[in-house]
Amino acid sequence: MILDSGICTIYEAANSAVAGNKPIDQLTKKYESWYGELDFGSDSAYVTDFREDVETSARIRILQHRSITNRDAAELSTEPGIRYEVTRVYHALDDDSGQPISDLNLRRIN
Repeated sequence: MILDSGICTIYEAANSAVAGNKPIDQLTKKYESWYGELDFGSDSAYVTDFREDVETSARIRILQHRSITNRDAAELSTEPGIRYEVTRVYHALDDDSGQPISDLNLRRIN
């Protein structure tokens, strides 16, 4: 897959608020890579037993970086100022090139 949709910046999010106060996200840049957009379908309209109900706003593929977790945040160069939460990370090899990749499911944060 060609990673030419834009640049994805991954941030590590940490709570920098004083204990007992409202949480404040402190973002630290962790990784930056070109990304490609992946196709995805919408979830069913009903909740089933034992299923985690997680919204997916976008799916992207980046060059592999194994320290990315579902506690990180992402920003896409094609949508400046909009932040996403990483909800799922899948590390594998690209079928076309054999390069190590990471597929990310993203949820838009309002």
